[in-house]
Amino acid sequence: MNLARYFSGTIKALGSSKTWSDDFDLTRAGLQQSFLALLLSLPFYFVCAAAVVKFRNEVLANSPDYDGAPDAYLPIGGFVLLLLLYALMFPLCVYIFTLVFDRQDRFRPWVIVRHWAFFFVALAAAILMGLSLLGVLPFQMALLPVFILYLGTLAIDIRLAQKIGGFEWGAAILAGCLITAMGLMMILIGMTQYI
Repeated sequence: MNLARYFSGTIKALGSSKTWSDDFDLTRAGLQQSFLALLLSLPFYFVCAAAVVKFRNEVLANSPDYDGAPDAYLPIGGFVLLLLLYALMFPLCVYIFTLVFDRQDRFRPWVIVRHWAFFFVALAAAILMGLSLLGVLPFQMALLPVFILYLGTLAIDIRLAQKIGGFEWGAAILAGCLITAMGLMMILIGMTQYI
């Protein structure tokens, strides 16, 4: 697993380069490694969520209406289950798209590149939120670029649907929006269990 090569390939896939596939292992083993990247990104998401919970507890503790209620916590088991469902929503959506539009040959590269792209996005977000957890960066300063990164995931999904999925721009936008909406729906359903 060469992270520098995968990062380079991800940038090429999102850009105009046609040599992006040279940086990825598009075999079955490469697909399995991409799912490993997905699993390795779970701690990155946990760092982001922990920073949000910490900030929430600080705001509540400093509010004049604070009634001494115990701090909120992040249930690890439920969080991991929610993230796994969120992560598996993408391959399911792509499988349906490639099956309906008879593009099964694009399933594997699409999933591989998307998993690595989201690994690097999650890593960048975790670095920013980790700095907030450590007190090096104020939460609000970390939140804005992380929010921009999250919005960038929609652009990533649209671009990969267009470039790797082979869809025209209109269909790529629809595919990207559907993929993002399904993932967001999974997150919101999971959050209702803990709010």
